[in-house]
Amino acid sequence: MEAARHLLGVAMASHWLLLILFLAAAIDAVFPVVPSEGLVVTAGMAAAAGHQNLLLVIVLAMLGSVIGESACYFMGRGSGPMLHRWMKRQERRQALYEKVSAALHSRGGLILMTVRYIPGARMVATLTAGATRYSFRKFIVFTFAGVTIAYTYVALLGYLGGDAFAHDSLKALAFSLSLAFTIGLVIETSRRIAGRRRAAKVTAG
Repeated sequence: MEAARHLLGVAMASHWLLLILFLAAAIDAVFPVVPSEGLVVTAGMAAAAGHQNLLLVIVLAMLGSVIGESACYFMGRGSGPMLHRWMKRQERRQALYEKVSAALHSRGGLILMTVRYIPGARMVATLTAGATRYSFRKFIVFTFAGVTIAYTYVALLGYLGGDAFAHDSLKALAFSLSLAFTIGLVIETSRRIAGRRRAAKVTAG
């Protein structure tokens, strides 16, 4: 445990943390296997400890994510038919593709800003936006708004944990991640309940 605390402390104070954070946010937007949120939480904790600048943490995470999501958009734009065939290989993925495709052109701003809170849906949404020729200007505006809210929230969770457990970085990390998980669980549960109620109303009608 002491070794883990030492390694976490070194990582938080490292000058490379912000560069790694920027790259992770960009890669995570295209290949959602890199835990960029965890790095943002860690960087937020580092800001609370005085090792990093909180505003810079948020801005670099935002820029990385916007670059990654824009790359994903243009990947979708250049491979429309191929993307559609790939989506059809899984029923859940195909259903998400069709739902996002229809929603983008009716309430695109809301979709692009909130889809990042649904596991695995951000990449599908950005690829679909490109494949369906959704306006890139609108895409950038709503993406910037979405990542600003998302990364400010995540960085502040890390900052809050780092401030609450200033002398124990592992407890701070555990607190911040647990809080993020709990809030995410509440949001996802609320979303599913609301979706079921809407479906029940449609069926009853």
